[in-house]
Amino acid sequence: MNEIRRTAVLGLGALGILFGIPMQEHSQVRVIADEERIRRYQAQPGRCNGKPYAFDYVLPDQGEPVDLILVATKATALEQALPQLENFVGPDTVILSLLNGITSEEKIEARYPGHTLWSVAIGMDATRMGRDLEYKNMGMIQFGEKDGSLTPRLERVKEYFDRCGIESQVCTDILYKQWHKLMVNVGLNQTSAAFGLTYGGLCQKGNAYDTMLRAMEETIALANAKGIPLPPDNHTRWLDANLPTFKEDGRPSMGQDILAGRPTEVEEFSGIVRRLGREYGIPTPANDFFYETIRKMEEKN
Repeated sequence: MNEIRRTAVLGLGALGILFGIPMQEHSQVRVIADEERIRRYQAQPGRCNGKPYAFDYVLPDQGEPVDLILVATKATALEQALPQLENFVGPDTVILSLLNGITSEEKIEARYPGHTLWSVAIGMDATRMGRDLEYKNMGMIQFGEKDGSLTPRLERVKEYFDRCGIESQVCTDILYKQWHKLMVNVGLNQTSAAFGLTYGGLCQKGNAYDTMLRAMEETIALANAKGIPLPPDNHTRWLDANLPTFKEDGRPSMGQDILAGRPTEVEEFSGIVRRLGREYGIPTPANDFFYETIRKMEEKN
């Protein structure tokens, strides 16, 4: 089994920076970007937890096949960005998406059949301000085959992440893990955006907290309707165990997007919950509220 040595990152937001830094210490990493972005990245070098970082940038048409590609764009930019991978995908290339939501893998697999692993990135509390990134918890990457099988390429990717010091887990229930992450995002991200709350504010009981719980409960109901066995107390157990560990003054990515005037991933959160709710006949009033509120905030921005 050949070791993963040549890698690429598409998208240099919080997760691209967070995982790209340890990756480049243990492999050849190329960050895929167009000319405008490369000029901007080089003109505005960034810092991660106060330390400068730099990457090797490459234009899409200058690419060569690599062993592993991490896709770390925003969900709103994925379809426009996917053609940029064309020259980097060879016969044995593995593509792993770090995007939020439950739709990115299907889109990647449709464009590059047979190359995609299903995955989720969990537990990080990274805050990005321009090119600078700060975090307390790096989190981990969970990944697996869609059908739950154990394959040699999973072992290969796991060995690579271990070598880079990136915490990871091979999962035979990756669809369960994705729906669990969707539940978390539907709650934390949307509540932070709609109510303007930090992680510390999300811990406080009240109307925002109650709305967050209801949105997460709607996601659990939909997962169960699709045969994904999220427990009924999945949300409260996760919140009690994890929310107090995040930086109190940090914000989930959607809260950061609203403050920065960027488009959000609301379509991947309450947007997909609302659509599936209509399909399965499950009411989604909390997610309706979040969708309408955040869309109005985007229009104002």
